[in-house]
Amino acid sequence: SFLEMSAPPPKPACPNFSSGPCAKRPGFNPGVAYADAPFGRSHRAAIGKNKIKESMRLTKEILKIPKDYLVAMVPASDTGAVEMMMWQLLGPRGVTVCHWESFGSGWFTDAEKQLKLPKLRNLKAPFGELPDLKSIDWNDDVVFTWNGTTSGVKVPNGDWIPDNRGGLSICDATSAAFAMDIPWSKIDVLTYSWQKCLGGEGAHGMLVISPRTVQRLESYKPAWPLPKIFRLTKGGKLDKAIFEGDVINTPSMACFEDYLDALKWAKGCGGLDGLIQRSMRNFNVVKSFVEKNPWIQFLAKDPATVSNTSVCLVINDLSKDQVKTMLSLLERNKVAYDIGAYRDAPAGLRIWCGPTVETADVNALMQWVDYAHTKIKNGDVKKMRITTTDGLADGAVKALSSAGHEVVKKKLSKEELAAGALAEWDAIIIRSATKLTAAIIKATAEKAGSKLRLIARAGVGVDNVDLKAASAAGVMVVNSPLSATNSVVELALGHLLAQARQITRADRTLRDGKWLKNELVGHELAGKNLGFIGFGRIGQALGRVALALGMNIHVYDPFLPDSVLANFNATRHATVQDVFRACTHITIHAFLSPQTRHMVNTEMIGLMPGVAPDGTKCGNHIVNCGRGGIIDEEAAAAALKSGKLNSLALDVFEVEPCGKSPLFESDRFQASPHIGASTIEAQNRVGAEIAGAVIAALDGSPPAGNLVNKDVQPKFGPPRAAKM
Repeated sequence: SFLEMSAPPPKPACPNFSSGPCAKRPGFNPGVAYADAPFGRSHRAAIGKNKIKESMRLTKEILKIPKDYLVAMVPASDTGAVEMMMWQLLGPRGVTVCHWESFGSGWFTDAEKQLKLPKLRNLKAPFGELPDLKSIDWNDDVVFTWNGTTSGVKVPNGDWIPDNRGGLSICDATSAAFAMDIPWSKIDVLTYSWQKCLGGEGAHGMLVISPRTVQRLESYKPAWPLPKIFRLTKGGKLDKAIFEGDVINTPSMACFEDYLDALKWAKGCGGLDGLIQRSMRNFNVVKSFVEKNPWIQFLAKDPATVSNTSVCLVINDLSKDQVKTMLSLLERNKVAYDIGAYRDAPAGLRIWCGPTVETADVNALMQWVDYAHTKIKNGDVKKMRITTTDGLADGAVKALSSAGHEVVKKKLSKEELAAGALAEWDAIIIRSATKLTAAIIKATAEKAGSKLRLIARAGVGVDNVDLKAASAAGVMVVNSPLSATNSVVELALGHLLAQARQITRADRTLRDGKWLKNELVGHELAGKNLGFIGFGRIGQALGRVALALGMNIHVYDPFLPDSVLANFNATRHATVQDVFRACTHITIHAFLSPQTRHMVNTEMIGLMPGVAPDGTKCGNHIVNCGRGGIIDEEAAAAALKSGKLNSLALDVFEVEPCGKSPLFESDRFQASPHIGASTIEAQNRVGAEIAGAVIAALDGSPPAGNLVNKDVQPKFGPPRAAKM
């Protein structure tokens, strides 16, 4: 870990704690789970209908559903299943809707505003509580949720439902089925969806009905019209085919296959009892945590009503904004996704502890909740001031702002930087234009009250930052090495192709009114030796393209293992000089350093052969989309003039903007103004990557792949662990 003291704990293997759709079962592999799915086949065919029948059979077996109860798949998830039954069953009796959270409240709205039921009772309670269930008149039909998904409050048992009731009990059990013991003698209608406790896919609902419900369906005809997807009767009788493998509308056979996979897994866990045990183990981890930490408590007031699936928590000593900061910290560190309280509920956490979640992951999550809480209380995670001097994609600015930081686009002159202007900022994000020298970093660090803790380079190269001075000042330096690779590769390839076919020269002469068809004879890249000075991420990506074009790969990179070069059938050279001797085409992908400055000079260019291995007199060609200053531009201009160098393509220059240069006197020189990463896609990727690195670094945990000065001891925060 990055920090020795208050180091972040290990992360959950699976960060999916959403209360819907929920985590897939452990070990889920779509290639295996869907291997037998009847894709492209009709649900009416034997293979499709048998899948549906098998899923209904397993449902009844695992949930221990009585033999005289019926099971069907219906459209529109749990919502569709509940509303289907409300529309078909309600009306002949008074109706009581019991609700204590958002979805139950929605059922009351349906009854009041849509069905306009005349005898309607609204039995409700605020978040965290149950209404007075003993006050229910069971001559009414009663609609209720077994478990309040958005409040974390469940009914403790079914004792409050009489066996000799006059009305029907209509239960939305979407976050209870497969994780709670529901007594079937108390239930006339039960609905749920696959995407909760079994981690299945959405869009399909499940319906379980009792003989009493069948009697109501066959004896009562609602006064309002019923859409097709709500109809369970035909000619006044129950349409039994729907409960025997037929469906009301076309289902997703992939979703059915997914449900079957989950059911088979559930059976392997020991059926319903095993699933309940899994969920309770997860819940008990949270319960133990709550008991040990007075700053956090269950939203449910009565311990007997605390949900073991959608576990809702309130943090007593953090503000609403601080809770948001905690959630953001957990999400961006890929610890937990989607665990914020439901939008209508009090601010807090909602952690899914259903059976598809692993207990080890809940353990890891609660350690992170403790870690995040401590950091926020200690002020280690707070609003930072960030300036960006060379431009930054809007998406990156939005991401930084969403993490609670202030971002200001500000141009700073060399004089302002030298005077320590960065001292007032916690972080600066730069591209290649801003140069942060040792003197600038030292002036910033020595200024009273200096806050600078992070320099972020939106791009790969950090030669415009004095890393030694940054480390000495305790300032972290991060970059975004992954984002611009493809864009730089395409530009370098464009230059190589333009050189080979003299495209820029052809364009210029044609604009001057010259038709030089016979003079503008180019050459193919296939069969030519392409030398790479540096063969890192960008070099290798370009190498794959060059290999596809039929070029021979030659490499100087002393740090690269032979196993990488073997993938390119590349020739490794011990010195840069050897690469130049072997290749008519050279591409530069090295960093600028005292050792590489003016490495490509008169002597080096003079080594190039001018003749390809196939005997083609193609001349010598160099491309540099890496770093300016590696090529001695005066020497290159002289080589172009003498003809030793047939073409030169530069995207980077020793001084930028480059201004006048003897290179421009040659019609065999082609240039671009440092636009390697200047594509829409790269800018968006660079912004997203650097924003993520900045947010993590300001949290005290910079990603290892982005931290450049890995030896830094941060000025702010605990010291880093010593290397073993």
